[in-house]
Amino acid sequence: MKTKKYFITVALIVMLSGCIPSLNPLYTDNDLIFKSELIGTWTEIKSKETWTFEKKSDKEYKLIHSENNNQATFEAHLVKIGDFLFLDIYPGDLKSDNYLYHIHLYPVHTFSKIKIEKDKLTIGMFDPSWLKEGIEKKQIDVEHIKPSGGTILLTASTENLQKFVLQHANNESAFQDALILKKKD
Repeated sequence: MKTKKYFITVALIVMLSGCIPSLNPLYTDNDLIFKSELIGTWTEIKSKETWTFEKKSDKEYKLIHSENNNQATFEAHLVKIGDFLFLDIYPGDLKSDNYLYHIHLYPVHTFSKIKIEKDKLTIGMFDPSWLKEGIEKKQIDVEHIKPSGGTILLTASTENLQKFVLQHANNESAFQDALILKKKD
């Protein structure tokens, strides 16, 4: 059963890393902020997807993501860079009974531009196709590698990641269609 939960968690990470996975976080301690209005359960209107944010510390949230009765836990950090808010998530509980399987996985950070309004949470995930095309056309210069499968994995330092997201924060084509979540009563 633990292995099944692990596979579900990994599948969710892969889905979410449809944003853009990064080896390094988007934040330093000085960039972190806490907004109590993020705490609670948020639902996606068109599906049974839920995002539940709980306070873990003054600078960290626990995110429980659920979809179709599959649940995964993440560490979540709210990051303020310039005038923008970003959400950096990182796998929370990656336990497996199979050591061989476990050593073949590497947890990554993903980040999205977010906007919190009373009962509405907008999550704009970076578009991996936009990044890939920009890198190929030499329009985007950010440290990365291309592991097997063609997925781009960012290897830039936190400082360079912040420059990258700030440079593209107003570029609508840099983001996938936003996920709109409503706060549950």
